[in-house]
Amino acid sequence: MKRQLLIILAATALFVCMVLNVSATETRVTSMGQTGIFMYDNSNIVVFPGAVMRYGNEIVTELRLKDVESVFSAEVRLPMNSYMFGFNFNRPITLFDPGVGQSIVLNSTSDLYFGTKLAGNDLGIRVSLGRDGFTRDSIPLGPPRLEESARYFEVAGGYSTDLYDASVSLELPSVKSEEGNLMDEFSGSIIMLSGRYFYEYDSKMRFVPVVRFGFGSGSRKTDVGGGNPQEETDYGLFSLNLGVGLNYQISENSILIVAIDPYGYSKLKEDEKNIGEGTTTTTTLPRMYLGAETTIRPWITGRIGANRAYQKVTEKYTPSGGTEFEQSYQTSPYNVSFGLGLKFGRFLIDLDINDGFFFEGPNFISGSFRDFSNRVSISYLFGNDERSK
Repeated sequence: MKRQLLIILAATALFVCMVLNVSATETRVTSMGQTGIFMYDNSNIVVFPGAVMRYGNEIVTELRLKDVESVFSAEVRLPMNSYMFGFNFNRPITLFDPGVGQSIVLNSTSDLYFGTKLAGNDLGIRVSLGRDGFTRDSIPLGPPRLEESARYFEVAGGYSTDLYDASVSLELPSVKSEEGNLMDEFSGSIIMLSGRYFYEYDSKMRFVPVVRFGFGSGSRKTDVGGGNPQEETDYGLFSLNLGVGLNYQISENSILIVAIDPYGYSKLKEDEKNIGEGTTTTTTLPRMYLGAETTIRPWITGRIGANRAYQKVTEKYTPSGGTEFEQSYQTSPYNVSFGLGLKFGRFLIDLDINDGFFFEGPNFISGSFRDFSNRVSISYLFGNDERSK
């Protein structure tokens, strides 16, 4: 569970992409080395709700994994007078949950956006809701009645200008399982603050410092029966990520992004009362990003990207009344990516290309049935702005 939460924090810090003169998607982020948080784009709306005011009159679908519709998304944003309304039908999440429950899985939420002007700039609010439940009647000479429920609520607010974006979010997950007279329940809270600034060095270069800071806590109470006292576990988490990117406008339709997170830190603490305390700490020194995009023809865009991180993970455990034990290991995940953007009228199709396709070619050449792309995003622009032309 500790490593799972660290993955959540890392993924959250990276979950953003970029735009030139068209709408961006998660697929575009992936194929451009995950450089999105260092650029203006519509997928940043999740992190910076104030940006919702920039991207109206569009429908964006995310097909994240072949044949797994449970992780597909569809989002629409519609301006009404001076306001902006948006709705995402299904956004995948991972709960900060230590494993409560037998038959419930809560891995997605729905988002409602509201945007308006405030003091000449953009104010946005996002409300996210998710739930799951299960009930089983008691069985004679069998297991007793089982009632389980999971709830996820998040509210986020953001303020955006042409120079900066700032936001704050609050997540409130809870999971409860009751079997007979035995109860197992968890609840927690996570606060995340994010900010970035766009500094225009000259007509071609723009520097973008980014800061993300999060902290949270949670508690689990478990009845074990047999007249034994209730088990209690407290959780705490902390994360900090610092980054800076360079947007270099090679030409009107070509851009290069080079970025680095010189420091990233996350820590998860698990304190089982009267049993022991464990912590998992991940330090990133550094993470590097590379992304580029160019228009090949008016209807086709080529993309390339790379991402590399150097991380140290330290796991420490101190049993109650015992001797502390510690172990650490280093990782250096690396990825190179390629992508295409296709425009057909008001439809935009983004593809993250399977790199194996470059080696094997299509089936009539290699006899292989390897997929052409890893993931796909399809957008429909129905407005009258430049993006839909």
